[in-house]
Amino acid sequence: MLGKIQDVDIKLLRIFQVIAECGGFSLAQAKLNLSQSAISTYMSQLETRLGMRLCERGHGTFILTDDGRAVLKANEKLFASLENFRTELAESRDKLLGELRIGFIDNCVTHPDGRICKAIKNFTERAPDVHIKVYIGGAIELEEQVMDGRLHLAIGLFHHRIPNLDYSFLFEEDHLLYCGSDHPFFSRKDDELTPDVIAKANYVTWDYVEALPGWEQPFSFHDVASSPYIEGIAFLVLSGRYLAYLPTHYAGFWTEKKQMRSVLPEKSRRTTAFHLITNKTMRKPRLTREFLNEMARAS
Repeated sequence: MLGKIQDVDIKLLRIFQVIAECGGFSLAQAKLNLSQSAISTYMSQLETRLGMRLCERGHGTFILTDDGRAVLKANEKLFASLENFRTELAESRDKLLGELRIGFIDNCVTHPDGRICKAIKNFTERAPDVHIKVYIGGAIELEEQVMDGRLHLAIGLFHHRIPNLDYSFLFEEDHLLYCGSDHPFFSRKDDELTPDVIAKANYVTWDYVEALPGWEQPFSFHDVASSPYIEGIAFLVLSGRYLAYLPTHYAGFWTEKKQMRSVLPEKSRRTTAFHLITNKTMRKPRLTREFLNEMARAS
């Protein structure tokens, strides 16, 4: 097992990080500018120093082991801490330098509320040398990464209220029930779509979102598929085989092209809130505070 962390360990862990992000040795070669044999040697050295097998590999196969996933998560925390150290040094010299890590729930960019983009624009004009790192993920992932410091802040739909996190309301988002143009409901009138008819149709759940407060389902649904991501749900709806809820701003692209239609919009409409979350137990770096100030100004 690894003892004191040395420079060589940091190098090997960075290589492992890139390999994991690329999903294997082959794609990592160009990014690392190393041969596949060199990458394999470095991985073997890291596994020897850690005393554990990090991945199964060979002939186009690359699968992280349980130990590999644990090391990868610890890696992300380690390198986030190193970036925080650099940022704090710059802060002590009254300079806006370092890294700001922001998380977003997937496919929220089409929301008409423009304050996020405005805040990023104003922040980067004031701090052009700051590196902004954006992570896209599900609500639980975002909360977890804000909790352990991998992200400085995140924006999304959250049905938890974790005591160590601050939740600041940003805006609301409307959702409607949709079907694709090849679905039997697409050409039917809404008054023909009774609760009994809808209950027999295949439905896609959006996992955790179904548990959001105020999101009680107006109909009984035949749950046969699920996805934690909006884009995954959209693919299933566009197949013409499923009903599902989608944000109205996101579905608008397909409704304008007549590739989707809303189903019983007066009865199916539901609204949820976007929040910005930060960790209330950790000191907020200056870059985080400055970005939050820009978000407030943009409001």
